[in-house]
Amino acid sequence: MGKPFEKMMELVNELAKPGLKFIEASDDEFAPLSAALLRSRVEHFEDLAIAVTDQNKKVALFEFGLTPQLFYAFDCVPLLLESYPSLFTAAKKDVVHEFLTAAEEAGAPSEVCSTDRFILGAALTGEFPSENAFFATGSSPCDGTRIVYPIMEKVLEIPTLYIESPYTYGREAARWYGNQLKEELIPFLEKVTGKKFDIDRFREIIEESNTAYELMFDIYETYKLSPCPHPASLRGGPYGGFVTQAGQPKFTEALKVFHEDVTRRVKEGIQRPIEEKSRVMWAHVPPTFDGSIFSWMEKHLGASVVTTSLSSTATLLPIDTTNLDSILEGYAWQGLDMTMSFMRQDTKSFWDLTVKTFDDYNCDSLIVTIHVGCNSIAGCAGLWRRYAREKGIPALFIELDYNDDRVLSSESTREQLEEFFTTIVT
Repeated sequence: MGKPFEKMMELVNELAKPGLKFIEASDDEFAPLSAALLRSRVEHFEDLAIAVTDQNKKVALFEFGLTPQLFYAFDCVPLLLESYPSLFTAAKKDVVHEFLTAAEEAGAPSEVCSTDRFILGAALTGEFPSENAFFATGSSPCDGTRIVYPIMEKVLEIPTLYIESPYTYGREAARWYGNQLKEELIPFLEKVTGKKFDIDRFREIIEESNTAYELMFDIYETYKLSPCPHPASLRGGPYGGFVTQAGQPKFTEALKVFHEDVTRRVKEGIQRPIEEKSRVMWAHVPPTFDGSIFSWMEKHLGASVVTTSLSSTATLLPIDTTNLDSILEGYAWQGLDMTMSFMRQDTKSFWDLTVKTFDDYNCDSLIVTIHVGCNSIAGCAGLWRRYAREKGIPALFIELDYNDDRVLSSESTREQLEEFFTTIVT
């Protein structure tokens, strides 16, 4: 058995910190943006490592359907579990294989989503803390989470809360979900932390996250321009930070670096010297095991991924901080509006949301990941193909495991992309 967050800190010390020094010394025009986000993430990882040894702290393990602000209000250090595999998939594939194998040897079917198998394997091998930690999750988004997380609860033997999530989308659903958080999550957090809920502290953190959200919204609005002012490899960074660090001033400062840069480029008419032959939306999750695939697409194929299902959801109004009910309603909707929570919707609603984003970002082609182990996306693929044909959208459906390149390698993925953009799109 390993120690809590041992693999994470190996990655931080062996790769992230040296990489940060290299980026900081680089004269690349986008280096300050990469450095700002990486610095913020490294600090967050170090906070997690410190928290597991501090009995006055709690590590909040949570999943999509929630965002971290409420955990910060109780002075916890949060970790979005579904984002954890992506730390390793491109940089340390051996860790991915180790955790997947551990889960399968313990009886988890290989058909279960690799994200959930990875999380279970991490728990089984000691990567997650079994002391001064707790777990909170909604019932969305998918079958895999509902299969694996009860098992993980038994493995870690930590306090766990399951919250019922709505299967509809809109203000009424957000209001209902917010009431669930009020009646279930807040009392649970009071119990596991031993602290009383402080609405003023919560409001302060929400106001900080509102600032970050507005910055992120402005940044992504500029990505509707052609060509995009930032490289494809950077575009998911603001959103990736928000889902784990919303409400933290150090993350807001990192976003300000992004915002100032993109604002300057737009105002001064600075365009990147690229030929944007195709503006691409990537639906579901791109292959996280290939960290340079977006850059390769942009340079080699002239195909610029301007938005994905991961980072196209900065569309809500800031959270209304008037009173607790208004805060929780906005906070609930924000959680339901994040990445995998969308998978709880019916096929047509999810398609309509995808097409709206496709049009908003002036895309002309669509790539859809058919993730091995995801019944939701695999089940709707046939209808999506029909919808794409009816709307006249060139669409490539790629069956792969976005965490595990042993299912479909980077080379094979790139071959399919090259064939699609050279024969279908152009």
